[in-house]
Amino acid sequence: MKNKPLAAVFVAAGAAVTACGSGGGNAGSDAEGDSTTTVKVGVLPLADYSPVYWAKDKGLFEKHGLDVKLEPLQGGPVGVQKVVTGELQFSFANSISTTIAAAKGAPVQTVALGSSLGKGSNNIYVEADSPIKTLVDLDGRTVGTNTLSNVGDVAFANLAKSKGINAKPDWIEVPFPEMIPGVQNGSIEAGYVPEPFATSARQAGLREIVELVQGPNEALPVTTFVTSTQYAKSEPEVVQKFAVTMNEARAQIAANEDEFRSWLPKATGTDPAAAKEMKLPLFDVELDHAGMQRIADVLIGLHLIEGNYKVDDHIITTKD
Repeated sequence: MKNKPLAAVFVAAGAAVTACGSGGGNAGSDAEGDSTTTVKVGVLPLADYSPVYWAKDKGLFEKHGLDVKLEPLQGGPVGVQKVVTGELQFSFANSISTTIAAAKGAPVQTVALGSSLGKGSNNIYVEADSPIKTLVDLDGRTVGTNTLSNVGDVAFANLAKSKGINAKPDWIEVPFPEMIPGVQNGSIEAGYVPEPFATSARQAGLREIVELVQGPNEALPVTTFVTSTQYAKSEPEVVQKFAVTMNEARAQIAANEDEFRSWLPKATGTDPAAAKEMKLPLFDVELDHAGMQRIADVLIGLHLIEGNYKVDDHIITTKD
């Protein structure tokens, strides 16, 4: 089943906010006199977004005066819609979809990174006996990706462009848990699979044909957390506390990889065997204007947003 385009979700949610005159405001604040602020955060149990689980589990949010309630969600569009309507104060997202939506007027601000793309963590797989051998062979083939205009198809197009290759797969939206079975039963000819599903794909005998995180895609700051523009304006101190905490969580994870791999299965439900060998995203990074401009430049180069997009209008860093 195909998803509603994320940009349309954002714009529709923004219109709803305008109509009801509420964007969350102080909905997440505790009673006067209590120094702890309660916020709800939309989450997805993947390693890329694990700093938010780490921060809660290790008491970092509490240390910075935040009482964080995690709300598991099925996908980013739902989380961002809830942020815009004020049901959540923050939610996971990705910088590609969010930038496209923001360019079309969605009232959201990126406030923290989950991680950046790590080498070997995002690949395309086929059956072991597939005639598809290279990136070029994917031209016109049915390839699964979780959501269109997202990491899989955009990273592929950016990589192909950098190599001077004109390959255009027929992208089909497939949930990540259904990607490997889809390749195996032939409903799709290839599938875009990030970690930890990539490790599962290798264990299932699928063959990797394209590593997407190379060249211009290396270390792209893709996994993010967002809030609504209205909440960012009304609660700037809370936004800063959230961002500072996420920075601290990423730094701790980057400095303690073995502990992180042991902790990950309990926190996110990742298979313990996959957690031991999976390619990790990059955690030793912070949200900054230069990194988000890289995302914008990729999207401008692929004609997915206009060239006059201003990154500074859509992100808030701890240095702003």
